[in-house]
Amino acid sequence: MKKILKKLNELEWYYQLFIALISFVLLALLIKFLIWVVPILLGFVILLAVATQGEIFSMAWQRYKQRNQTSDNLLYEKLYHWLTEEGVTELPISSLNFTQGVEVDEPGTYFVHINKEISDEVLEDFEMKVRQFVKTMSNGSTDSVVKRAKREPFLAIKVRLVSTHDMMLMQKPQREEDF
Repeated sequence: MKKILKKLNELEWYYQLFIALISFVLLALLIKFLIWVVPILLGFVILLAVATQGEIFSMAWQRYKQRNQTSDNLLYEKLYHWLTEEGVTELPISSLNFTQGVEVDEPGTYFVHINKEISDEVLEDFEMKVRQFVKTMSNGSTDSVVKRAKREPFLAIKVRLVSTHDMMLMQKPQREEDF
Protein backbone atom coordinates (compact mmCIF):
# COMPACT_ATOMS: atom_id res chain seq x y z
CA MET A 1 0.00 0.00 0.00
CA LYS A 2 2.86 2.36 0.81
CA LYS A 3 4.47 1.61 -2.55
CA ILE A 4 1.27 2.52 -4.39
CA LEU A 5 0.90 5.79 -2.48
CA LYS A 6 4.56 6.60 -3.09
CA LYS A 7 4.17 5.99 -6.84
CA LEU A 8 1.02 8.15 -6.92
CA ASN A 9 2.88 11.01 -5.21
CA GLU A 10 5.69 10.75 -7.76
CA LEU A 11 3.28 11.23 -10.70
CA GLU A 12 2.75 14.59 -12.36
CA TRP A 13 -0.08 16.73 -10.94
CA TYR A 14 -2.33 16.30 -13.99
CA TYR A 15 -2.07 12.49 -13.75
CA GLN A 16 -2.95 12.71 -10.06
CA LEU A 17 -5.93 14.92 -10.91
CA PHE A 18 -7.02 12.52 -13.67
CA ILE A 19 -6.86 9.50 -11.29
CA ALA A 20 -8.79 11.44 -8.61
CA LEU A 21 -11.53 12.44 -11.09
CA ILE A 22 -11.88 8.89 -12.41
CA SER A 23 -12.07 7.55 -8.84
CA PHE A 24 -14.71 10.14 -7.94
CA VAL A 25 -16.82 9.35 -11.04
CA LEU A 26 -16.60 5.60 -10.41
CA LEU A 27 -17.62 6.09 -6.77
CA ALA A 28 -20.58 8.27 -7.83
CA LEU A 29 -21.68 5.65 -10.39
CA LEU A 30 -21.40 2.90 -7.79
CA ILE A 31 -23.54 4.85 -5.33
CA LYS A 32 -26.11 5.63 -8.04
CA PHE A 33 -26.22 1.96 -9.03
CA LEU A 34 -26.65 0.83 -5.41
CA ILE A 35 -29.43 3.36 -4.83
CA TRP A 36 -31.23 1.89 -7.84
CA VAL A 37 -30.56 -1.83 -7.17
CA VAL A 38 -30.87 -2.12 -3.38
CA PRO A 39 -34.58 -1.16 -3.21
CA ILE A 40 -35.39 -3.69 -5.93
CA LEU A 41 -33.51 -6.46 -4.11
CA LEU A 42 -35.05 -5.46 -0.79
CA GLY A 43 -38.52 -5.47 -2.36
CA PHE A 44 -37.90 -8.93 -3.80
CA VAL A 45 -36.80 -10.27 -0.40
CA ILE A 46 -39.86 -8.74 1.30
CA LEU A 47 -42.11 -10.24 -1.39
CA LEU A 48 -40.56 -13.67 -0.77
CA ALA A 49 -41.07 -13.29 2.97
CA VAL A 50 -44.71 -12.30 2.56
CA ALA A 51 -45.45 -15.01 0.00
CA THR A 52 -43.96 -17.77 2.19
CA GLN A 53 -45.18 -16.29 5.50
CA GLY A 54 -41.59 -15.95 6.70
CA GLU A 55 -40.91 -19.66 6.27
CA ILE A 56 -38.19 -19.13 3.67
CA PHE A 57 -35.82 -17.59 6.21
CA SER A 58 -36.37 -20.21 8.91
CA MET A 59 -36.05 -22.97 6.32
CA ALA A 60 -32.71 -21.61 5.14
CA TRP A 61 -31.53 -21.26 8.74
CA GLN A 62 -32.58 -24.85 9.54
CA ARG A 63 -30.78 -26.17 6.45
CA TYR A 64 -27.66 -24.26 7.45
CA LYS A 65 -27.81 -25.67 10.98
CA GLN A 66 -28.49 -29.18 9.69
CA ARG A 67 -25.60 -28.97 7.21
CA ASN A 68 -23.27 -28.05 10.07
CA GLN A 69 -24.56 -30.97 12.16
CA THR A 70 -24.02 -33.70 9.62
CA SER A 71 -23.34 -37.03 11.20
CA ASP A 72 -21.61 -40.10 9.93
CA ASN A 73 -24.70 -42.24 10.41
CA LEU A 74 -26.77 -42.36 7.22
CA LEU A 75 -29.79 -43.58 9.17
CA TYR A 76 -30.19 -40.15 10.78
CA GLU A 77 -30.27 -38.46 7.39
CA LYS A 78 -32.62 -41.04 5.88
CA LEU A 79 -35.03 -40.76 8.80
CA TYR A 80 -35.02 -36.97 8.57
CA HIS A 81 -35.80 -37.07 4.85
CA TRP A 82 -38.49 -39.70 5.35
CA LEU A 83 -40.09 -37.63 8.13
CA THR A 84 -40.11 -34.43 6.05
CA GLU A 85 -41.29 -36.08 2.83
CA GLU A 86 -43.66 -38.91 3.80
CA GLY A 87 -43.82 -39.46 7.53
CA VAL A 88 -45.80 -36.40 8.59
CA THR A 89 -48.41 -36.32 5.83
CA GLU A 90 -51.24 -37.43 8.13
CA LEU A 91 -50.31 -35.17 11.07
CA PRO A 92 -51.49 -31.59 11.68
CA ILE A 93 -47.95 -30.21 11.41
CA SER A 94 -46.84 -26.69 12.23
CA SER A 95 -44.29 -25.77 9.57
CA LEU A 96 -43.70 -22.12 10.41
CA ASN A 97 -40.25 -22.61 11.91
CA PHE A 98 -38.96 -25.90 10.53
CA THR A 99 -39.03 -27.76 7.22
CA GLN A 100 -42.31 -29.72 7.22
CA GLY A 101 -42.45 -29.18 10.98
CA VAL A 102 -39.47 -31.46 11.69
CA GLU A 103 -36.70 -30.14 13.95
CA VAL A 104 -33.37 -31.92 14.41
CA ASP A 105 -32.48 -31.46 18.07
CA GLU A 106 -29.35 -33.60 18.10
CA PRO A 107 -28.27 -36.58 16.03
CA GLY A 108 -30.87 -39.26 16.57
CA THR A 109 -33.50 -36.98 18.16
CA TYR A 110 -36.22 -35.29 16.13
CA PHE A 111 -39.21 -33.18 17.08
CA VAL A 112 -42.28 -33.13 14.83
CA HIS A 113 -44.14 -29.90 15.63
CA ILE A 114 -47.92 -30.17 15.50
CA ASN A 115 -50.68 -27.54 15.57
CA LYS A 116 -53.11 -29.35 17.85
CA GLU A 117 -53.37 -32.34 20.11
CA ILE A 118 -53.66 -35.64 18.25
CA SER A 119 -55.51 -38.76 19.29
CA ASP A 120 -53.80 -41.83 20.69
CA GLU A 121 -54.71 -43.82 17.58
CA VAL A 122 -53.00 -41.32 15.28
CA LEU A 123 -49.92 -41.31 17.53
CA GLU A 124 -49.82 -45.13 17.59
CA ASP A 125 -50.16 -45.25 13.80
CA PHE A 126 -47.33 -42.71 13.41
CA GLU A 127 -45.19 -44.64 15.91
CA MET A 128 -45.77 -47.89 14.02
CA LYS A 129 -44.73 -46.28 10.72
CA VAL A 130 -41.61 -44.68 12.22
CA ARG A 131 -40.53 -47.89 13.97
CA GLN A 132 -41.12 -49.92 10.80
CA PHE A 133 -39.07 -47.48 8.71
CA VAL A 134 -36.21 -47.35 11.24
CA LYS A 135 -36.05 -51.13 11.63
CA THR A 136 -36.14 -51.62 7.87
CA MET A 137 -33.38 -49.10 7.22
CA SER A 138 -31.15 -50.37 10.04
CA ASN A 139 -31.72 -54.10 9.45
CA GLY A 140 -33.26 -54.41 12.90
CA SER A 141 -30.29 -53.02 14.82
CA THR A 142 -31.98 -49.72 15.70
CA ASP A 143 -35.42 -48.93 17.03
CA SER A 144 -37.19 -45.71 17.89
CA VAL A 145 -39.10 -44.25 20.81
CA VAL A 146 -42.01 -42.01 19.86
CA LYS A 147 -43.85 -39.95 22.47
CA ARG A 148 -45.62 -36.66 22.99
CA ALA A 149 -43.47 -33.74 24.10
CA LYS A 150 -43.86 -30.03 24.80
CA ARG A 151 -41.49 -28.07 22.59
CA GLU A 152 -42.09 -24.36 23.13
CA PRO A 153 -44.17 -22.80 21.70
CA PHE A 154 -45.66 -25.89 20.04
CA LEU A 155 -46.85 -29.32 20.91
CA ALA A 156 -44.51 -31.88 19.44
CA ILE A 157 -43.88 -35.55 18.93
CA LYS A 158 -40.40 -36.61 19.97
CA VAL A 159 -38.76 -39.31 17.88
CA ARG A 160 -35.57 -40.72 19.36
CA LEU A 161 -33.43 -43.47 17.87
CA VAL A 162 -32.12 -46.15 20.23
CA SER A 163 -30.39 -49.45 19.70
CA THR A 164 -32.65 -52.50 19.72
CA HIS A 165 -30.79 -53.87 22.74
CA ASP A 166 -31.52 -50.69 24.74
CA MET A 167 -35.14 -50.87 23.63
CA MET A 168 -35.46 -54.39 25.04
CA LEU A 169 -34.09 -53.18 28.37
CA MET A 170 -36.64 -50.33 28.49
CA GLN A 171 -39.64 -52.62 27.99
CA LYS A 172 -41.26 -54.11 31.04
CA PRO A 173 -41.02 -57.88 31.32
CA GLN A 174 -44.24 -59.61 30.45
CA ARG A 175 -45.36 -62.75 32.18
CA GLU A 176 -47.00 -65.35 30.07
CA GLU A 177 -48.83 -68.27 31.54
CA ASP A 178 -49.51 -71.56 29.88
CA PHE A 179 -52.78 -73.22 30.74
